[in-house]
Amino acid sequence: MQNKPVFCHVCGGGIHNIDKFSSLIQVTSDCQPWKKDGNLAICQVCGTVQKPVTEAWLEEANAIYGGYEIYSQSGGVEQSTFDQLTGTAQSRSEKLVEWLVNKVNLPDKGKLLDIGCGNGAFLRAFSSVYPNYAMTGLELNSRNRAVVEAIPGVELLHVGSVETLPHQFHIISLIHALEHIPDPARFLHNLQDKIVPNGVILLQVPNLKTSPFDILIADHCSHFTGSTLLGLLKRSSFSIIRLDEDYIPKELTAAIGVGNGVKSPLMSKPEQHGENYTQNTDITQSHIDYIQDLLSLGESVTGSVGIFGTSIGGTWLAQSLNDRISFFVDEDPDRIGRRHLNKPIVSTHLLKNGDKILVPLPPLIAHRVVQRLSHLDCEFILPAHKSNELQVVLNRSEI
Repeated sequence: MQNKPVFCHVCGGGIHNIDKFSSLIQVTSDCQPWKKDGNLAICQVCGTVQKPVTEAWLEEANAIYGGYEIYSQSGGVEQSTFDQLTGTAQSRSEKLVEWLVNKVNLPDKGKLLDIGCGNGAFLRAFSSVYPNYAMTGLELNSRNRAVVEAIPGVELLHVGSVETLPHQFHIISLIHALEHIPDPARFLHNLQDKIVPNGVILLQVPNLKTSPFDILIADHCSHFTGSTLLGLLKRSSFSIIRLDEDYIPKELTAAIGVGNGVKSPLMSKPEQHGENYTQNTDITQSHIDYIQDLLSLGESVTGSVGIFGTSIGGTWLAQSLNDRISFFVDEDPDRIGRRHLNKPIVSTHLLKNGDKILVPLPPLIAHRVVQRLSHLDCEFILPAHKSNELQVVLNRSEI
């Protein structure tokens, strides 16, 4: 019996499988090891890199969400974002609200819906700056109901579909949610019924261009670049208010809306974007090469070895190397002193002369971190990177 053909879940175009991916261990989005034998593909029409949305993928995603433990490395505290030149940390949600204040003209009062709100990190940060909003969180289960509904301004944690909510909202946020959703164009298009005229939808997704380890996340079915995200938004009939790449490192941040509050139809025919297909194939293959180079370096190192970072890249490398890893290094104070994958998480201040530290971070961030920590008497190990763009940045005086 032949397998049923699978098409792009963004535009319906034909997809092409990407070689070498199935040999890599995957990681869940809550930073737990998963398994090998995953599929990664790219649409030959719109160029979106994706996990084919098969029955098997849907079953795996549901299994992951059934045991989901958000920010387990820090006891539920949201991951910080770091200035790679200074090491200064800031809450991701606080930085995102800062972006809204500076880049988007929001009303002082209204209703907000946060889809995929987790334990309420964004709701908490938004409430502190916009106290006159009535807020609703939406999740797959009620695990964090008490925590979310205790946030000032939150009226309800809704468990269920968006369609069953009775209200319209001035702002709808999807922060690290859209990349999990099959048929994202239709999902966004259907939100037109839930947004007030001239309302704003806030999106944040990983930026494939600068986030190589995103392809390893088993429950992410879409891996967007700026160009493929723009294509998706055009297809779902939204206009762009603002789109920034890497305002928060490795992220695409967008505010979108429907012009004059007039509903528009979902575009029925995808447009041809051959350039996206070629560019994103090259980007993805480069990421796979970088990931495999890291793994080869890790396999060649002897003695006690640590890993810098406890998120996706660190989790993947530790699991791939099994018992070779002795500890993790992190700069997030909410993670230091805890354990991840049964290994201790230590501060950079505890590194000793001769320690060997693998750095599974995106190339530019990795080189900046290593330069910033070059005063430490330890060996940081990362692949040599041949990108001309990277070398130009590293040669600038501010680095």
